[in-house]
Amino acid sequence: METRQRKARRLKTVPYPESPSGMLASALREARWAKGLTQKQAADAISVSVSGIQRAESGNGVPEEHVVNGYVGKLGLDAKRAKRLWDKASRPAGQRRTLTSAPAVRLLNNSDDFADALRRVWEENGKPSAQTMQSRVEEVWRKAKNEYVFLSRSTANRITNRRQLPTSEKQLRSYLHARRVGESQIRVWLAAYQRVKTREREEALAKRQAEEEEEKQWMGWKGRSRAEQAMTARGLDPLEAFPGSSAAPWPVRCRQCGVVLRVRLAAVIRGQGRCRICQPLRTAHLAPLPARAEQKPATR
Repeated sequence: METRQRKARRLKTVPYPESPSGMLASALREARWAKGLTQKQAADAISVSVSGIQRAESGNGVPEEHVVNGYVGKLGLDAKRAKRLWDKASRPAGQRRTLTSAPAVRLLNNSDDFADALRRVWEENGKPSAQTMQSRVEEVWRKAKNEYVFLSRSTANRITNRRQLPTSEKQLRSYLHARRVGESQIRVWLAAYQRVKTREREEALAKRQAEEEEEKQWMGWKGRSRAEQAMTARGLDPLEAFPGSSAAPWPVRCRQCGVVLRVRLAAVIRGQGRCRICQPLRTAHLAPLPARAEQKPATR
């Protein structure tokens, strides 16, 4: 019987060789061919799966950055060429990038703008994954632990999604390094970070002083009397003496339904203190405090 010899599977041509992803796929193939490796051998050299190599060289999408870096480090692909092609492929032709609106770094002076600016840097860098960011920082962190800190994936995600700011200058430096920000620009960012933190401390101090000043108004006998009048004007009868702070919970009884509550005088003054049980029945008690609550009781 005549035996049939199995032919080697031919690699499909890149569907759109002139497109950014097609040019990147062609560059990856050329680097592998120059080394005389099969896709299986290249996968072993880069420590990725064969399917990952096949997807990267197919030209049908944008490969993960760490795969492209593997071609650079193990297969001799030119680093500058690889970065240029990968950045271009990450932004498909005809698709306009929408970037988060943020002031220039030198103008940043509050936490909200600072968070927006950090997200914009992430978008300008091609939106790298948290794993990519962690890998970028881990390499430099091991060499210069006095300047950088380890940046975990969860921390990178929280900063990128504006759920937190960097907790230190080292963490900010690590985050910016993961975004490929140059050293000269990092110094500008550090100056902005100092401005933001200074403003936060000043605002916290001003808030604390305002709260202390407010508390002084309720410390004396007149303050306790005014506090009780404010509660009774809302239909709430105090069960204990005024705790001495408008922010402290105060046990009271609802005059309408008799339920016992713990409310804060500050909330009552703002019109928020109310009975959760009979709120629909006590709309009259939610009106602004009457003027007579601020007056001294009339003497006979």
